[in-house]
Amino acid sequence: MAADRHFVSRGTRNAVRRLMSSLYVGAIEEYWENEGFTRSDSVTPRQGGARQQTFDAYEASVDWGHEEHVRRALRVFERLLRRLDRESRKFGGDGLEPSVLEELREAFDRDGYQLDDQLRVSRTSDDGPSWIREPAVPRDARKITQVTRKRLFRQLADTGVKWYGDMDEIDFLRRLYDLEALPSEDARFSNAEGDIRQHRYNNYDWEEDWIYIDDRFGLRDGTDDVLLRFLAEMLHPEVRSDDGEVARIAEQIDQAVRRDGYVFAPVADISDYPIYGARGLFGTENQTSDAESRRSPEDDRRGLPAHEIAESFRGAPGGRRDTVGGFASAPKTPNPEEASDQKTRAGELPAPSGEYAAVQGAARGHRKDYAMDRVRMKEGGQADIFAATHKATGVRVALKRRRSHRETPAARMRREIDVAQDLNAHPHYVPILDANPSEGWLVMPMAQGTADDERERLRNPTVLLDLVNALIDVLDAAHRHGWLHRDVKPSNILLLDGHWRLGDWGVVRRPRGQTTKVDRTRTEVGTDGFAAPELFIDAHQATAAADIYGVGRVIAWALTDDQPEMNVPLLPAPGPWRNIVRKATAREPHRRPQTATSLRQLVQEQLAKPQLPTREEAERLLALSLNGGREHLETFLSFTADHPEDPDLYIHTLTKLKPETAAEALINLPADAIRILEAMSSHASTSGRRIQYAEANRATLWLQRIAAFAAARCAWNLLDEAARTMCIWDSIWNQYRAQDHIAAWLRTLQGEATLLAAAALEEHPGCAAHFVGLLGDGALDPKIRESIRKANHT
Repeated sequence: MAADRHFVSRGTRNAVRRLMSSLYVGAIEEYWENEGFTRSDSVTPRQGGARQQTFDAYEASVDWGHEEHVRRALRVFERLLRRLDRESRKFGGDGLEPSVLEELREAFDRDGYQLDDQLRVSRTSDDGPSWIREPAVPRDARKITQVTRKRLFRQLADTGVKWYGDMDEIDFLRRLYDLEALPSEDARFSNAEGDIRQHRYNNYDWEEDWIYIDDRFGLRDGTDDVLLRFLAEMLHPEVRSDDGEVARIAEQIDQAVRRDGYVFAPVADISDYPIYGARGLFGTENQTSDAESRRSPEDDRRGLPAHEIAESFRGAPGGRRDTVGGFASAPKTPNPEEASDQKTRAGELPAPSGEYAAVQGAARGHRKDYAMDRVRMKEGGQADIFAATHKATGVRVALKRRRSHRETPAARMRREIDVAQDLNAHPHYVPILDANPSEGWLVMPMAQGTADDERERLRNPTVLLDLVNALIDVLDAAHRHGWLHRDVKPSNILLLDGHWRLGDWGVVRRPRGQTTKVDRTRTEVGTDGFAAPELFIDAHQATAAADIYGVGRVIAWALTDDQPEMNVPLLPAPGPWRNIVRKATAREPHRRPQTATSLRQLVQEQLAKPQLPTREEAERLLALSLNGGREHLETFLSFTADHPEDPDLYIHTLTKLKPETAAEALINLPADAIRILEAMSSHASTSGRRIQYAEANRATLWLQRIAAFAAARCAWNLLDEAARTMCIWDSIWNQYRAQDHIAAWLRTLQGEATLLAAAALEEHPGCAAHFVGLLGDGALDPKIRESIRKANHT
């Protein structure tokens, strides 16, 4: 090695020097002198303030071609950078600026070193000194990542946790370390204990959380065993006496280490006070650090068939599994929104069958267990779906990843997992195989397609009935447990192993009494065209009828070429499915089947019913209507609306129904009312059937009485349509008896009703001309008089 070679270039040293203006001169001096360097008096002054010139005076005493000097100088650099980072955070900053870190890393990289997130320098090439740190700990002994460690240390520090509890710092550390055997980082002392006394007791110039970044104690980059033993000792009854604080810290630690495969929980007790320890999620204890004890259950499973892997997980050492279906979970809290993170002792989720049983059996809430494709399969409102491969079994799965870390998407994903507790074994539910709600992902089987993909095939009544029965079955189970799906639509209906299954329960509503934030889903839940109207008004108050509506819209979508639109009726062709859809998608929730069981009965009745000729079926329904019962009446009117092509149905059968009875029902059936009155208009001039004068008179009178009832009830839409249809019939058939009733009615109209009647007369002057005799009637409303005058040109 050349004697004049510098292992750290001038450019790298200058990058550190530029930062010194933010430190006290005394701190700079101390860090250099602690490593045995002294100020050089022969240094040529450079541009810069007192702090940078102090740095120069010590830096000039370093032999940058000498390994021992470089080792100590880089330790000074590390400590200076950490001090700068701490000072920034102490005053509300985020540590060293990203641009500063980038410049430093580029400088060290040019010299063959790496500056990591903990501001630690390590070698990246073979050209540097041999002493620059290599990975000192085998990878398989260090499963708790730097990310987990750093975040846990920060959380403990930010929440004011004193790692030494009720004890003196040195007394606590003596429980775990031989302080006299550990080296000092201050040249004035012979061991770590002297170091600690000087800087924590005398000068008090080390931060409270110094222990986490001091490499001598192995918490930042030592084995998992070292870290976990330290954390367990922090909560020992002899160290910490506040039970509430112990429980809170234990929860923090458990949530952190679960991400990397450990459970942190009581393992023994002293006088009924818990002693904490760590074990693997599959029951393996974290006790030793030799190679055999570090062999993981995953190592033993590699190469096994999928079903054997599943069995190996079920029989893992440790007796019980501290996961729900393998889900990583946190300690119990009383908040039901977090229940899916906390059911660690509630037993496993019901297991799916086949290859997916192996995936669920191996589940442990570790995202790294899955190789996720880069391109997403589906983009959702709050989460994306990616294809992924379960590494241990090779099974292809679908991984749902939350896009936002806001409260609502996270809470809804936890709800999905809670639903799985009740439905995971259901044959028409898309099971959850693995999940970590705190990280925002869950895993499901890979479906072969969706109802969207199978729309053409669903026109087959047998295939459609299979889908409908599947939806009814799973919704019935969900409703019995108190869950509402609230987003039944084709893209959420998956085809898996030949079975239809309902998935994506992301906007599910919890059972009554368990919702923790009522206004989270106050309005606008579901998908336009498929969601029930009430879901856009007050989704939280919705009932099972909202899911029934969704099923009805899916049927209509499958049997038509149309895409459902919000608040626009969509019905298939006349037949049993049309009747099912009409009832299931009634606008008012109380007019739909109220339960999945009721919907099943409706489907069975309609499909089993013999199909009579139109007139025979109409007469049958009319007879039921005349015997009473609103449901029969509405069924008859809807059936009539479905057959606008049959003039006898309208002129002969419909007009047998008392007009006032029909009008009262039609007010609640606005879509059917429009279709019926449009059909009546078309039949006034029908060429396919000879209309008798008596029939024309009866039809015109029937329409006038419909209009009169609507006016009395202020049902303006029905009045508008009925009055126009009446005018059409009167203008064509000119029936005197009917005109006498119309004239008497026109004299009585007032207010808004006169506007609609006048508009109908003006639109149909042939009808208005029949009432010229009313022009001299002083009781007649001026607007109606004007419409009649215009028609007669007087």
